[in-house]
Amino acid sequence: MNAIRTAVLATLCLATTALAAEPPSLVGQWKSTQCEVRPGANGQKFYVKRDFTYSKVDSRGVITFYADDTCDEAKKVSRVVFTGPYVVRHARIDQEGATKGAWPAHFIFSTLKLTPYAEGFTQYLNSAAPGTCGMKKWEAGKEQDVTDTNGCSVVFSFSQCPWEQDLVKVVGNELFFGARPADGGCNPDTKHLPSELQVSMQRVK
Repeated sequence: MNAIRTAVLATLCLATTALAAEPPSLVGQWKSTQCEVRPGANGQKFYVKRDFTYSKVDSRGVITFYADDTCDEAKKVSRVVFTGPYVVRHARIDQEGATKGAWPAHFIFSTLKLTPYAEGFTQYLNSAAPGTCGMKKWEAGKEQDVTDTNGCSVVFSFSQCPWEQDLVKVVGNELFFGARPADGGCNPDTKHLPSELQVSMQRVK
């Protein structure tokens, strides 16, 4: 599966390098400036903070989920850590609207680690069928790598979302991504890129 995702990324890189416009560099570390709200299925809301680090070709994302909009560290629910290659495509959006000046980007998910903090969420992970969400019983505060179980069936599956199409826009020390899909899923389709942007992240390195 990882070989297929890498091949897709390589094809995208070759297909876009001949075009003249130069996309922005994401190299560095970027963090949320506030507690953020993300949509979920059935009208559910998630409260998160993001911490993303990019080299020229690879990414590492840390998303911490909280119980409410205070994003109080004492109310952490879970943490997700993912890595994988990425490419920002040479195709800046020039149409008027919220995403003008943004660039399409392709992100591949190669590894995924989860850490539950809240007891309720820990029990939820343990409700997954054996071998579909890590290989050990989940314990609060203990991280597991779920890459070899195709992600976690009750949270995120590589088969459902092997990669994601998004938008990126860099303005000074701010990095914007496209707004999340309304159902909380991912967006693997270039035909349905976001029409709005999320709140910005701030460069810290």
